[in-house]
Amino acid sequence: MGVADRTYMRGESSSSKIPVLHIVLGVLVAVFVLGLIEESAHARFLEWMPLTEGDFAPWTWLTYALVHAHVLHLVFNGWSLWWVGTQVEGEQGGLVLFRVLILGVLAGALVWWLSGLGGQGGSQIIGISAAVMAVMVYGLADRKDEMVTILIFFIIPVPMRIRWVLRALWIVTLCGWIFAELPSRHTWSFWQSAWDTDVAHSAHLGGLVAGAVLAMLAGRKSTPSFFVQTNDGVEDAPYLKAAQPALTSADARIEMDHLLDKISTEGFGSLTPTERQRLEQLSNRLR
Repeated sequence: MGVADRTYMRGESSSSKIPVLHIVLGVLVAVFVLGLIEESAHARFLEWMPLTEGDFAPWTWLTYALVHAHVLHLVFNGWSLWWVGTQVEGEQGGLVLFRVLILGVLAGALVWWLSGLGGQGGSQIIGISAAVMAVMVYGLADRKDEMVTILIFFIIPVPMRIRWVLRALWIVTLCGWIFAELPSRHTWSFWQSAWDTDVAHSAHLGGLVAGAVLAMLAGRKSTPSFFVQTNDGVEDAPYLKAAQPALTSADARIEMDHLLDKISTEGFGSLTPTERQRLEQLSNRLR
């Protein structure tokens, strides 16, 4: 039996549970529809959800992520979350995705709140962008050399390595936070906004940091180092180094079982790129 025949490699599940990602996206859409109803009815039944400076109701540190300002805000966050969230949940399960989302939301709220200390006050934050940033950094941490096509302005296709996508996220976020958001939320005479912004770059920064920390804790080789060109810098497992060119079928089976055991306990995303390539080679040999 080849590796593709294994149940957990085919993505089959022993249950018919609704994916966590589907539930999250469904809730986001439902809250957005409620927001439209609220606007049309001139009601205020969602006003308890945004996180506002000076009004630190504890639940708002989570509920702010469910509210979106307009349809493009929702579509962009939802599409980005779907793009990477599907991979994370498929490889590591819904619980892992849920944890990354929650910690991303909380980290975004924390950095946003800290960024406003001593400032003018009255700012408000909504949107799941911080969690999206966390999921992107976490989910793409071990895929930095893969190519993706980015649609600039949703029109112009640009092929790019994932490592440069992640670096761009860090650079844009840091620049927006330092040169726009921070000075706009304070009355500093020595540092003023280079441009106007409604984007909570601080929340994005919190999500990026949370995703990077979670990825490193999970051994997914993530680092916020922007300018160091590496292949991952992680040594392969000892049993891979010991593999001999003249490998018998029995030895190949043992080696593949080691890798399959690792997938079974830690998820497919725990494999290094070299381990994935080796797994495919062994699978083809044992077919």
